[in-house]
Amino acid sequence: MNLIRLLSHQPLTTLNRESFVAFIFRNPSNRKYLLAALLVTIVQFVVFKLLYPFPDFISDSSNYVDTNLENLRVNIWPVGYPFFLKLVHIISPSHVWLVAVQYLILQVALLYLFYTALYLLDLRGWNKRLFFIFLIVNPALLYLANCVLSDALFCALSVTIFAQYMWMFRSPKLKYLLIQGILIGIAFTVRYTAIYYPLVALLVIPITAYKLPFKLFGIILPWLFIFPFILYTKQETKKITGHAEFSIFGGWQIANNALYMYGHIQVDSTQLPEDLRPLDRYAKLYFRKIAPTDEQMAELPGTFFIKMPNAILKPYSFAYGPKFEGTSRGLIKLWGSVSPSYNKYGWYLIKKYPFSFMRYYMWLNTKTYFNPHLEKYTNYNLGQKDMWRSPQKWFQLESAAVHKRIPTWPMLIIGYFYRLLWTGLNFYFLVSLFFLYKARRHNSGTYVSFASVWLATVFVVINFGFSVFATPVVLRYQFIPMIIMLLFSLHISELQGDVKKKEVLTP
Repeated sequence: MNLIRLLSHQPLTTLNRESFVAFIFRNPSNRKYLLAALLVTIVQFVVFKLLYPFPDFISDSSNYVDTNLENLRVNIWPVGYPFFLKLVHIISPSHVWLVAVQYLILQVALLYLFYTALYLLDLRGWNKRLFFIFLIVNPALLYLANCVLSDALFCALSVTIFAQYMWMFRSPKLKYLLIQGILIGIAFTVRYTAIYYPLVALLVIPITAYKLPFKLFGIILPWLFIFPFILYTKQETKKITGHAEFSIFGGWQIANNALYMYGHIQVDSTQLPEDLRPLDRYAKLYFRKIAPTDEQMAELPGTFFIKMPNAILKPYSFAYGPKFEGTSRGLIKLWGSVSPSYNKYGWYLIKKYPFSFMRYYMWLNTKTYFNPHLEKYTNYNLGQKDMWRSPQKWFQLESAAVHKRIPTWPMLIIGYFYRLLWTGLNFYFLVSLFFLYKARRHNSGTYVSFASVWLATVFVVINFGFSVFATPVVLRYQFIPMIIMLLFSLHISELQGDVKKKEVLTP
């Protein structure tokens, strides 16, 4: 906290002002933004659905839907999003209704962050307009909401959590601690990426003005939701696979990550635990016969050995796992039967060859992080003319056919634009932080401003570490840190502008 106070040269609290609700609804300028957001949201949605009458599907979409159709309590992916699908389905099975709800939730959360930034950071002028346009008039987020995936819901939860921390800096009220803890718990059931959100809390809550018992409560609270969910998932997974695993996919992912370096290391099979030797034989045979190049593996960044049907992991699972039944339950059995071995094998290789892992996987992922894979922004419905059978059944459609009234190139342009923006924002945000610290003796920002900059920095750095080490890097995963970096790049530019004005006015 002392560091933040040193940077801001301001007292802990901000100036007293009208309530947040009054700030939105009674301020004529802010009310115009609200009306504009409402109008733009409706128009954008109607036009978009005329161009894309059907949602966008990938294999994960079917997995989410199958969780409900097969009444599963656990699946390869978290069950929070299938539960959300079920709630939406209670009102209507329409796929248009689902996309509308997803888009509305996302827009409301983004508006909440927008007004929080205006209220607490005093974002103004063109910076305010640019941030509004990016949040509300953003076709990339429309594509996100049009997917039967957890992305839009997870993004909405994440930006709301982020806003709660900003409110904590202004006023240490118990409700903000409760909201962030509950939302992190919900976010974790939607996407396991939220596992690092408690680490953000650990590094951010201590600089708030809460008393020590409340700080400890806020840091511990998310785990009170996460741990029971982990135990529940393990128990339900064991009922199907015989192994008490939390994340079936996690074992596949860690083995996949480790195998990126396999062509550059010499693994002594005699040193391996005996139960891992058959898997290592598959790896040796594959690299001896096929020997994929680093360039070929980079074409599927972070997922090559999961997605390629002949690349070790899938052939081994079919050879040593149970017969695939063709259902999601069968897929859980198949993937879950080998996941413990994959997890053990991956960690063995990483611990045995840490520098090779950093060079051939983490460095690849680092480069991909700044130039993320477009993935969903390269095609619609994986380029197929039909949706899978389970979404057809879930949405109660007579035909599985899907279509769009627009070519693929606008989607590609949008994807390339936001990838370029993402790359530029990372560089600009880093440079902005450097100059902000350099001018620390002349800063005139509030405590909330600099505490929020610290929050943004912590979030971006941890997201980078998690992305590089543990997960595939694709564009749709990076919209949350993109939003945060844009906001604080704009805010820091205002702080720097205030410093320059101060220097000019000072005789």
